[in-house]
Amino acid sequence: MDQLRQIYGSSLNEFLESLSEPNPRLYLRLNTLRLKNPDPELDLKRDEDFEEAYYVEVRGPRKLEVFDTVVVVDKKTAESVMLGSNAYGPGIKKIEGRGTIVSVFSETGHHVANGILRRNEMMVEVTESLYTSLKVSELELVKKGLAISQGKASMYVAKLLDPRPNEKIVDMNAFPGGKLTHIYQLEPRVRLIGFDHTRRKIEKLRAILDRLGIQIPVLIADSRYLYEDLGLRDIDKVIIDPPCSAIGVRPKLYDKKNKEDLLNFSSYQKQFLNSAYRILRRGGSVIYSTCTTTHIENESVVDDPRFELEFTVRFHPNVHKITGFFIAKLTKR
Repeated sequence: MDQLRQIYGSSLNEFLESLSEPNPRLYLRLNTLRLKNPDPELDLKRDEDFEEAYYVEVRGPRKLEVFDTVVVVDKKTAESVMLGSNAYGPGIKKIEGRGTIVSVFSETGHHVANGILRRNEMMVEVTESLYTSLKVSELELVKKGLAISQGKASMYVAKLLDPRPNEKIVDMNAFPGGKLTHIYQLEPRVRLIGFDHTRRKIEKLRAILDRLGIQIPVLIADSRYLYEDLGLRDIDKVIIDPPCSAIGVRPKLYDKKNKEDLLNFSSYQKQFLNSAYRILRRGGSVIYSTCTTTHIENESVVDDPRFELEFTVRFHPNVHKITGFFIAKLTKR
């Protein structure tokens, strides 16, 4: 809590309350390499800052009737159910009552939805949720690779990277591909390569690229050792979006992170920056980003004498109404 108080001061409670709500807009980014404008019948609204970004509004919270039968779900399930997703077996912790029309509660007592319990399938088909919106990921536009679901905050990364023709660019944490494909969309003539550390992520990423019709090499690798393992060097630009505490992600019913957790994240994140220093040419740049708002995972990480800090950008959910996000641009000295 001290780490957050360092950033928010007297606005801390306002920040914490904002985390319990979803972003008021759900975004997708049009794949302008294949489609310039979406079908007007979809009623998507164009974003004010990105011509390739469209959104649907999230409505709520709504008042939900409480039924006699209650299904209790885990944190992750509750946070997705409150936006209209169904609840499935692994996320269902217990069922109290014998009815089929049920109320869905989180383990912390938050009433997030109502629905129909399918006992044989061990799932709840959600019929009304605390918040509602068009499901962006289920749009044919997205399924056909004409658009990709991506939060607005993360769209700034590729823009600030400013890709130019023939630049050698590395995305160290490429999955799920939003920033990687945005770079290519802005400048298809870049020499771009993406890395992630598990086969599962790379296979999923390749499927996303195939759906979008984009050809970018993506490889399994521990990006902390690209210089040693793959001999990468003289790279022009690097994106680092490392594992973090994700405190800025919404909606969040609760979170449990202590100072030791944050210190471990910070230490891990610095290893990616160290790797970027080794593979970059002198004068090359890094865009470092996280979906968290702590000082120790952001300013403390990029405070590195080997780099010139060009600028930092912070997005606060209680102020900007989007995911809490941090972006820094650094130049190798």
